[in-house]
Amino acid sequence: MNTTTHTLTPDHQSRLQRELDEGEEIRWVAQPLERLLIRKARVGWGIALIAACLFGGLFVLIGALEHFFPSRDPYRDPPVWGPIIFGVVVMLAGAFSLPLFIHNAKTVARETIYAITEKRAIILVAKKNGSITERDYRGDELIHLARNEEPDGTGTLTFESARGAGASSGTTSRHKFQAIENVIEVERLLREQFGTS
Repeated sequence: MNTTTHTLTPDHQSRLQRELDEGEEIRWVAQPLERLLIRKARVGWGIALIAACLFGGLFVLIGALEHFFPSRDPYRDPPVWGPIIFGVVVMLAGAFSLPLFIHNAKTVARETIYAITEKRAIILVAKKNGSITERDYRGDELIHLARNEEPDGTGTLTFESARGAGASSGTTSRHKFQAIENVIEVERLLREQFGTS
């Protein structure tokens, strides 16, 4: 098994160790790759920018039509500059929102920890304010494992979790190890340990 194990900061290492049961051993641990999340954030920003331009452009067009084709009753004309200004603001907000997308990507990369032990898969989010969100998935809960792999071997591993009453009612929730190295080896590790389908 050539699965790469990431070296955590001392703070993250202590947070993860605190979550483990007595005698539970870590077989793999990693954090999302920041460069991949930033690349994904740029794509998301591009889509958001297109949406903002279409939405804002609609208001600019409405204002322009009101300006060039006013109604015959000047007292019933709606304000022309309001829609135009609103549309321009929306487009500018979309254009200048890239730093927010990148900051969010860096935050996710810095705060998220993925781990696999002999008992379970773990997703841990440890924020600067000290709050921690932990989700764990036992072997009999992991179903429908799917891999999205890039040419360099990085990628995202998506799986569904069926737990408790939700499993009997057919309700599942989707989770993922995103932007990780050697994604195929991590998938193999999960399949070997838990027999996911």
